[in-house]
Amino acid sequence: MGTTHEQALDKIHARFGAHERHRALHAKGVHCVGSFTPTPEASRLTQASHMSGPPVPAKVRFSNGGGDPTVPDYAPDVRGLAVSFQLADGSATDILGQTLPRFPFKDQEGFFAAMAVSKRTPASLLKLPLFLARYPSVIKHTREVDALMARRASFAARRYFAFHAYKWIDAGGGERWIRYFWHPTVDEPDFTKEEAKSRGQDYLFDELRERLATEPVRMRLEVQVAAEGDNPHDPSDEWPEDRERVTVGTLEVTAIDDDADDGIVYDPMRLVDGIEASEDPALRFRPPVYTLSHARRTGS
Repeated sequence: MGTTHEQALDKIHARFGAHERHRALHAKGVHCVGSFTPTPEASRLTQASHMSGPPVPAKVRFSNGGGDPTVPDYAPDVRGLAVSFQLADGSATDILGQTLPRFPFKDQEGFFAAMAVSKRTPASLLKLPLFLARYPSVIKHTREVDALMARRASFAARRYFAFHAYKWIDAGGGERWIRYFWHPTVDEPDFTKEEAKSRGQDYLFDELRERLATEPVRMRLEVQVAAEGDNPHDPSDEWPEDRERVTVGTLEVTAIDDDADDGIVYDPMRLVDGIEASEDPALRFRPPVYTLSHARRTGS
């Protein structure tokens, strides 16, 4: 029997602690407002309404990946970018991205196993050999993951990956599987941990607020199109770099939204006509956990 949704939250809280009124993961974050403008190429690939026509409003949340909102920004961590496209008919559709380029597990069980050994304690060290024996693919990406976790650059200068695949359906009924990638439109150097610490424990969020006071943050959305042999239902399947890539739009984040409802749930399964989910078990596991986490932190 696999992990239940209730057990998933318990495992997350066991790793990061339970913090009242905060998300179980990506607990430290900030809401923003902006808009998304599709490219003409996007409508060739999908009939989804936000991928054609004029810009659509967007709700955006930048975050640190961990479940402890008190951890300083200079600590190694995943960074997140969640975007909710607000459509003309009152509906919404979401893309959830983070700064690690791949999900090394076929399902959510690998994620929870990794989380159990991610904090160095005597108990986790005892579990580590069995974890590595069960998930050997983790080893080849360890150095890359460590380097990305240690990066201290601005939220605005990072790439974000949504490693689940989705079926895009065009107006003529044509279908293709895609994965999403957010690319920054600025290129800024990283800096040392000492410099990051000198900027304060909330420096990423402070810098974002200062940046948005003078200019928007722009992110270019690209999709990678699967070819024969690529498995859209396995989030750990690595699609070759030479697969077709298409720029489908630009997100322009314009301001911090201090009045945003922090109860908003960004849901990778909130989809619209023209976009369908794969059978990826990790993708389908996530929404009920988010719903349960929302209920616990809001008391609803």
